[in-house]
Amino acid sequence: MGTIWIKEMTGGLDTRRLPETTPGGVLIKAQDGHITRGGEFEQRAAFVSEYQLPEGTHGLAYDRGGLVVFGTDNPPAGLPVGVAYQRLQNPDDSSTQIDRVLSHDLYDKKLYVSVLYVDGSVHHFYDGTVVDDWYDGRARAQFSVLGGAADPAQAAASTFRVTGGSIGGSGSVDNVAANGVSITANAVAHTGDNAATAAAIAAEITSAASTPEYTATSDGDEVTVYAPPGVAGNGRTLSLAISGDFAHTAPSLFLGGSDEATSELTALTINGVAAITAPVEWQGTPESTAIAIAAAINDAVSGPEYEATASGTEVNVIADAAGAAQNGHSVDLVIGNGLVVSPSSGLEMAGGADSDAFTPGPFVKTVSTKMYAVADGLLHFSGIQLPTQWTTDAIGAGFINQTVEDSKADDLKALARYQGQLAVFAKDVTLIWYIDPDPTLNNLSQILAETGTKHPKSVTQFGDSDVFYLDASGLRSLRARDSSNAAATTDIGVPIDGLVTAKARDLVGQEHLVCGLINPLDKRFWLVMRDEIFVFSFYENAKVSAWSTYKTSTTAEGEASVPFDVDTAVVFAGRPHLRARNTIYVYGGVGDSIAYDATEAEGWLPYLDANKPTAAKNWDGIDVALSGLWEISVAAEPTEIEAASVVARCSETTFNAGRLPYSHSSSHASLRFKSKGAGEGPAVFSAAVIHYKGDDDEN
Repeated sequence: MGTIWIKEMTGGLDTRRLPETTPGGVLIKAQDGHITRGGEFEQRAAFVSEYQLPEGTHGLAYDRGGLVVFGTDNPPAGLPVGVAYQRLQNPDDSSTQIDRVLSHDLYDKKLYVSVLYVDGSVHHFYDGTVVDDWYDGRARAQFSVLGGAADPAQAAASTFRVTGGSIGGSGSVDNVAANGVSITANAVAHTGDNAATAAAIAAEITSAASTPEYTATSDGDEVTVYAPPGVAGNGRTLSLAISGDFAHTAPSLFLGGSDEATSELTALTINGVAAITAPVEWQGTPESTAIAIAAAINDAVSGPEYEATASGTEVNVIADAAGAAQNGHSVDLVIGNGLVVSPSSGLEMAGGADSDAFTPGPFVKTVSTKMYAVADGLLHFSGIQLPTQWTTDAIGAGFINQTVEDSKADDLKALARYQGQLAVFAKDVTLIWYIDPDPTLNNLSQILAETGTKHPKSVTQFGDSDVFYLDASGLRSLRARDSSNAAATTDIGVPIDGLVTAKARDLVGQEHLVCGLINPLDKRFWLVMRDEIFVFSFYENAKVSAWSTYKTSTTAEGEASVPFDVDTAVVFAGRPHLRARNTIYVYGGVGDSIAYDATEAEGWLPYLDANKPTAAKNWDGIDVALSGLWEISVAAEPTEIEAASVVARCSETTFNAGRLPYSHSSSHASLRFKSKGAGEGPAVFSAAVIHYKGDDDEN
């Protein structure tokens, strides 16, 4: 008798290898649960809907009084108790609505906020008042995406009718040819019925192999023959070789073929300068297409540079540099295959203004006695204890041009404290600065090349000496990059990099939906990515370094799971708070105890083979150690990963109560467990033993 003993799952989710070659001690699926300090798999807490917001608010932050949301109009009726409202009006046009809050931080218990408006402008506010040392004087133009389509390629077709023939008259179609190429393999005899004969001919054409391939259908006595989709089939001829008394109408020419036609923005130029480098295709909705167009403008390199934002169906094209010089420059759109935009012509850059103020950037952070902000390639800092004064006449205020240190630092994204210094992130480079209240003592400590982020809110301080951030290659640790100055295979995100980068590709143009935080309840790191959270459990003394995932959803007892998409997230009063449209969900609820619901935590072990991958084993039962109700399943075929057999539902440890029966013969077994129902506390799966006959070794 042999056994496979799964003692712990300290490695968590690991997707680096095939399921059948992944070693033990990890999981190939770890959803809606996490790994504990003891290496057990534990059900996550509930996302409790605690606050319902009225229409017209944006963002989520907190100050000394509690949670705060933002808007441009008077405070809306129906704000829930515990949520305050801060009015942030665009100083250029008070009717311009907020698109989203870019970043925020507390300075002296008051909120400093960077806000993006629907016209693409950015403004800074401190305690609800605009900061005058910043002014967005960039020229811009706006157009809306109204419609489009993705039409599949159509096949050219030829038709003919079967008009006569009989069994006794030996009528038949001996061959059908398209442009001289035979598209039947066998003769088709007339059945005595024109419609039945038409159906038989169509079936023969469809089943016969030819180059190119043709298909056919019939409708009554009419046969329609289809060329492969595309325009190439247009104009081809169809001919029939017949015998006996078989009769038919003359086949028509092949017509009606068309290539796939997807609506697109073919080109966008500003004063003759290309602002996109390749066509942008219709993405299924006007909103998604607007996001794709804005992303294409942001990714393009041009001279001068341009950036863009998408707000609903509207695209804002914005000059990179402030000033009136670009006012009146023509913005020309070339559209194809039915893309509908407004206006489609006559668009010009406007609103640029010369000013001595700084152009406001997207990311702000409090560091010691100053506010810091990034804008293009500049790192700005306010005066000492003067968060609203950024010009050099304020003591301690100033800026550092990062592009003189590294050319890739021309579009700074985020800031983070790091080992007593300041990490300045661009997309492809990170600069580490020693900073001092006296600007003359600021000093560049290190440049980390080929690593950075385009997801500003992913940057999260972890402990006293590390920073996590989403790089193009996956979730990365600044400490790992700092110690090696090169990509490290032991970096924290490696086990799930494939999942994270795939998710990031789904969010191109929506990088603001990626948010990092530390859950104070258990010190786990969360990377929130719209509808999924990647969770890192790290307990160094217990040798636990484990990833898992949460789906953002709620599940009531006996009901289906209800998903939600997260717009932004903050940690307040010791709990993660997630805003999804007008609902604020609190992880574990706001009560003294942690709330749980009927969310099903699910874990899959790799395909285990007792160190004998080619030997068949006669499985003979399963023992488990657990609390709460779990459904236990086993999968035995690595090539059919979703196929699993339910063994039992179990709510107590079986080691001293008789094993769960499982009888099967296979080379591998993947044990799977799914929590069921809602308990007062979390369901926990701790360990398992899989028994098999024919071996006395324990693995």
